[in-house]
Amino acid sequence: MKTLLSFLVFAGAVLAPVAQAQQSGHSAMPAMRSGHKNAAMPSMQLGMSGMENLKTLSGKEFNIAFLSQMIAHHQSAIDMAQQALTVAKHAETKKEARMVIADQKKEIGQMTAWLREWYGVKPSKEQEALMKADMKTMMEMKIETDLMFFEMMIPHHRGAIDMSEMALKQSDRPQVKQLARSIIKAQKAEINRYKILLKHVS
Repeated sequence: MKTLLSFLVFAGAVLAPVAQAQQSGHSAMPAMRSGHKNAAMPSMQLGMSGMENLKTLSGKEFNIAFLSQMIAHHQSAIDMAQQALTVAKHAETKKEARMVIADQKKEIGQMTAWLREWYGVKPSKEQEALMKADMKTMMEMKIETDLMFFEMMIPHHRGAIDMSEMALKQSDRPQVKQLARSIIKAQKAEINRYKILLKHVS
C-alpha cells in the first residue's frame, strides 16, 4: 500500500519549515506515517505560485485569477472524491465524497457563470495552470483507502480557505466575498468532520 503524506498547504502554515519554504515560493510538506510500519516517505513540496500571484492583484484582475484558480482547485477535489468513491469501504467516506462532488460542481458552475457575465471570459488557462502546477504532486498520488482520502482532503480544504480569506480582502465583488465566506464556513466544518472520521476509518 502506498503511504500517506501530510500536506502543509499554501499560506498561513505555522511551522517554521513552511515559513522558510514560502520565502522561496514553496510550501514544505513533511512526510508522515500512515499507521503501517516503515510507511514514511521523503518530504515533498507543494507549490505556492498561485497564491503568490493572487497577492499581487486586486479588483477585476484578482477576481478573474481567484475564480479561475478556485475552479481548478475545486475540480481537483472532485477528482479525488470520485477516486474515493471507487475504493472507499465506509459509508461515511462515500457520503462525504458525494457531498464534495455535488457542492463543488455547483460552485464551479457559479464561478464560471460570473466570469462570463461580468467579464465575458472563460476561466483563465494561465491561472488554472498555476493552480494545477502547484497541486501536481498531490494529484499524482492515487487515493487507495478511506484514510488517504481524508488525509489529502484536509490540507486541500485548508488551501481553499487560505485563498478565500485573501478574497475577502482583495475582491471588489460582494458576490465573490460571499462565496469566500461560504467556502470558509463549509470547508472548516468539513475539516472538523474529516478529523473525527479519520479515527474510524484507519
